[in-house]
Amino acid sequence: MVRPINVKAEEPEKVMQKAVAGVKDGTYTGIEHVVKELGVARATLKWRLKGGKSRSEAKEIAQRLTPQEENALAMWISTSTATGNPVHHEFIREMAEKLIERHLPNNQIIPQLGSSWVPSFLRRHRHLKTRMSRAIETAHIKYVTKEQVLHFNEEFRRIIQEHSIRLENIFNADETGLLQF
Repeated sequence: MVRPINVKAEEPEKVMQKAVAGVKDGTYTGIEHVVKELGVARATLKWRLKGGKSRSEAKEIAQRLTPQEENALAMWISTSTATGNPVHHEFIREMAEKLIERHLPNNQIIPQLGSSWVPSFLRRHRHLKTRMSRAIETAHIKYVTKEQVLHFNEEFRRIIQEHSIRLENIFNADETGLLQF
């Protein structure tokens, strides 16, 4: 089971990042000034100013994909979903394993990702949401042709590019509700 997100624990990290940036850009006159103003831990601030990493940054080395690969995978999932092709968890796992395979020398066995890897990945990329899909009624499928779907997708992509629409500003509304991509 994947640990739930602790939003409350993220706030001190944001304050610490603000403190480090404030000392570096001269907003605060020194460490004591920051500690007094923002209430951050003196020892942690000193350690961060010397190049120390946050917990999440320190754990990046243990992750199977690099941050750039994770971001690319997240973008691919968002794009696929926005174009009407939601991605199943198993396919996300397969794509991640393909990315890992690129790092390995030839003939090395590809290590399998654990059962909690996809939920952990989705937790790190909160803009991605999981939604249970349901089969489209046969009455709807009956009258839709491949050409219509391809034309719709081409037109949809053209409009997105033409108007520079960001994915977070695209919504899908139907009789089941509203979905943001």
